[in-house]
Amino acid sequence: MAPSVEIAGVFSDVNDADPRSLAVDEYVVVVNTGDEAVSLAGWSLTDLKADGVHHYRYLFPRFLSNGEHWMLAPGGMILLYTGRGRNGATGTAGEACHVHLYQHRTGAIWRDPGDRVCIVDRVGRIRAALELPVIPRTSA
Repeated sequence: MAPSVEIAGVFSDVNDADPRSLAVDEYVVVVNTGDEAVSLAGWSLTDLKADGVHHYRYLFPRFLSNGEHWMLAPGGMILLYTGRGRNGATGTAGEACHVHLYQHRTGAIWRDPGDRVCIVDRVGRIRAALELPVIPRTSA
């Protein structure tokens, strides 16, 4: 049975004047919607642009920052931040854990309406995708 993961949302509310903002204000949420734990080691998250090229490839790690091997439990969630931080997992007994991963990038990624955020498996198949919406700008 193929792993069942979905991109539940993309959030980008980065304060360009504060580089630390990337570590908390821009992230992608990935959820395991299946009934079995999933290893995403070797899979990637990309920004598929209109040119048909996968930009900003992030390779999901096999191990967390503490050396622990991880899998995404059923109902578990990945919060993949654009900025810097230490990969780790949080959770309480009886609940699916949240895995916090960091891309260590220095600039925002998820800002171009129409781009597709994709999860790509080891052989290059797109397993999940979400198109970035066009959000009207409001003038202040």
